[in-house]
Amino acid sequence: MRGWVTRWCLLAWLLCGWGRVGAWLQNVAPKLSFPYRDAATEATHRFLGNDTAVDLFRLLQIEQTTATIGARNVVYNISLSNLTEFRSQRIVWHPTGAHKELCFLKGKSEHHCHNYIRVGARVDDSQLLLCGTNAYKPLCRTYSIKENGEAEMTKETEGLGKSPYDPEHNSTAIYADGQLYAATVADFSGVDPLIFREPLRTERSDLKQLNEPSFVSSIAYKDYVLFFFREAAVEYINCGKVVYSRVARVCKNDKGGPHQFYDRWTSFLKSRLNCSVPGDYPFYFDEIQSTSDIVETKGGQKMIYAVFTTPGNSIGGSAVCAFTMDAIMQTFDGYFKEQSSMNSNWLRVPSSKVPEPRPGDCVSDSRTLPDVSVNFVKSHSLMDAAVPAALTLPFLVRISFQYRFTAVAVDPQVKAVNGNAYDVVFIGTDDGRIIKVINVENEPEVKSVVIEEIQVLKPGTPVRNLKIIRVDGQPDKLMVIADELVQTILLHRCTAPKMNNCGMCIGIQDPYCAWDSSEDRCVAVTDFVGSHKMLFQNIPRGQHKMCKPPHVVSAVAVKPLERGIAGDEAGKEEVICPKCSSCNPVPCTSDGQAQEKIVIYTADTLGMAVATSVLATLVVGFVAGYLFSRHYSHLPMHTHHQLNRLTGDNLNAEASSYIPPCANNKPAINLVLNVPPKNANGKNANSSTDNKPIQKVKKTYI
Repeated sequence: MRGWVTRWCLLAWLLCGWGRVGAWLQNVAPKLSFPYRDAATEATHRFLGNDTAVDLFRLLQIEQTTATIGARNVVYNISLSNLTEFRSQRIVWHPTGAHKELCFLKGKSEHHCHNYIRVGARVDDSQLLLCGTNAYKPLCRTYSIKENGEAEMTKETEGLGKSPYDPEHNSTAIYADGQLYAATVADFSGVDPLIFREPLRTERSDLKQLNEPSFVSSIAYKDYVLFFFREAAVEYINCGKVVYSRVARVCKNDKGGPHQFYDRWTSFLKSRLNCSVPGDYPFYFDEIQSTSDIVETKGGQKMIYAVFTTPGNSIGGSAVCAFTMDAIMQTFDGYFKEQSSMNSNWLRVPSSKVPEPRPGDCVSDSRTLPDVSVNFVKSHSLMDAAVPAALTLPFLVRISFQYRFTAVAVDPQVKAVNGNAYDVVFIGTDDGRIIKVINVENEPEVKSVVIEEIQVLKPGTPVRNLKIIRVDGQPDKLMVIADELVQTILLHRCTAPKMNNCGMCIGIQDPYCAWDSSEDRCVAVTDFVGSHKMLFQNIPRGQHKMCKPPHVVSAVAVKPLERGIAGDEAGKEEVICPKCSSCNPVPCTSDGQAQEKIVIYTADTLGMAVATSVLATLVVGFVAGYLFSRHYSHLPMHTHHQLNRLTGDNLNAEASSYIPPCANNKPAINLVLNVPPKNANGKNANSSTDNKPIQKVKKTYI
C-alpha cells in the first residue's frame, strides 16, 4: 500500500514539475507559415554558381550594389538587385598541380583538394586582398581592380594564420584600419588555434588563452577588434568537459610586448557570454553559432544579437540573446580570474594583486610595458564576470528535434505607423527555415511574437549566413547564404494572398505591414511614408477596432510547419456572421446561416487532458484497491480458509489431471521410523524400564 502511494505522489510531482518547466519551453507559434516554393516566395532571386560541385559559399564583403562571394576556385561578384553575376569581374584561382598532388598524399579527398576562398577584403578602391585554402596550403593574393572591373594579380604571399587549411573549419577574419585580423588555425592538423595580426598572435599550446575554439565572427568596435567563439571551458576542466561561449578583445594599436614578447598580444582578454533562462538553476545555451552586425537601438545604444544552442548530444534547444556593447566593454574592466595551482578552483583575483598599468588596456606603445604586466595578461586572460544579456529572458527560445538556429540578422528600429520602433530579427536554421521575430514589450522585458516562418531552402539545407540588403529604388531584402545557393527574399509578405483581410493583416503584428482602409488591402508601410493615407496597425495586441466584423479571423489561417513541444496553434479561418448570436458568435456559411463550429485543441490542452486522465486513473485504482482490501479484512478466518481451500482444491484438481498415468502405477513404499516418544516429564520413553520403541509408519509415493 505504501509503495503505491509513493509512486502516485512521485508521478504527480513529475507532472507538476514538467508543467512548470514547460512554461518557458513553449515554442511561440508563427502567425504565418510558408512551405518551400510557396506562391509568396516565388518572386525571389537566386544564384547557384557551380552546378557540378559544392561551392561552400562564403560572403566576403558587401558594397553598395554588389556582393563578393568566395567559392571553390572562384570569386564571384554579383549584383544585389537580382543576384546576376558580372562575369567580366570573376576571379578564377586554381591550386597548382603540385599542391593538389601533395594534398592527395596527405590523405585528403578530391573535394578538399581545391582552393576555397575564405578571406576577402577591399584594401582600397583599386586593390582586393584574397586568401584561400589552396589544397591545404593556404595562400593570399592581392589583386588590382581595373576601371572596367577586371582583376589582375599583383602579389602572392603565404596565408598561414590568415586562411584555414580545411574549407569547412570555423574561422573568421576582418580588415580594419589597414590590417587583417584573423582567427583560425596555423597547422595542417588544426590543433594550433590562433588569433593573428601580423606579426602578433596568441600563445602556442596555451589552453588558458584558446582551448579547442570554434570561431564564429569578428567585429571592429572603436579601438578594439572583438572575436566571438566557443571553446572548451578551462575553468571547468576539473569537473569535466563543457563548452562555453566567449568574446575576446584585442587593441588595434597593440604592437607586441618587450623582448621575447615582440610577437605576442599584450591586450588579449576574453570573457564568457551568458545566454540563459534565469532561475534558481539557470538553463544555459552555451554554444554560440552566429552574431549579427552591431545595431543601434533605442536611445542610441549599441547592441549585438547572437544565436546560441545546446550541445549536439542534448535536447535540441536554440536561443537568441542580445548584448549591449557597453556591457561587453565593462566586463573587460572588471576582475580577472585565476587558478593558483593545478588542482585549485578558479577564483577572482584581488585588485591588490593586479599590477600597474592595468594588463590588457590599450596603451600608446605596448613595447614599453613592464614584464610583470605582460606576464600577468599572458596567464590571466580570462575575466571573472560573464557578459550579461541585455534582456531579462532570451529574445526567443525554440525547442525542436527538427532544427537548430544557425544564423541571425537584424533590421533595427523599424518604425510602426504610430512612431514606435521595433528590432526585427531574422533567424536562420539548419534545415533551411527563416523565422522573423519581434519583441512587443518594452525592454528589458520580453514578449516575443513570431511573425512568420518560411521554408526558404530545401528541407535539410543549413542557412550559413544572413544579411539585410538595401538598394536604392528597390524594396529591402534579406540575403540567405547556403553552401550551394545564394538567395534573396523580401523582408515582408504584406501583399501575399493570405493577407486578404484586415484581421489577418493586423493580426500578424508585423511592423512592415498595415491595413489601407481606403483600398481595403494590406500594404507595406514603407510604400506610404509621408502620405496622408489612413493606415491601421496594432503591433502590441494584433487587433484593431476599425477592422470590420466580417473580416475578423479567430486564429492563424495557415498550418505551421512544425508543432512545438507546447502549443503551436493552427486555426481555421472563420467569418463571424452578423445573423448569429452577438454574445456567442459562431462560423457561418456564405448565405448567412450558422454552421457547426470546428474546435481545434492545442498541444497544451491535449497534454493537460492526458496528464489529468493518468492521474484520475491512478486515483481510482488506488481507491478501489484500498476499499477492496478493507472490505475483505473484516471477514472471519474460516471464510479465508474456505476461500483458500476452494482455490487450493481447484488448483490441486487441475494439477492432478496433468499427472502422467505411469506415476499412479508405482507401488507405495512403507518407511518405518523408530521414534521414541516422550513421557510427561519430557524425557525419552527409552529411559523407562519398558524399552520398546513406538513405530510410526509414513507412506510415501514415488
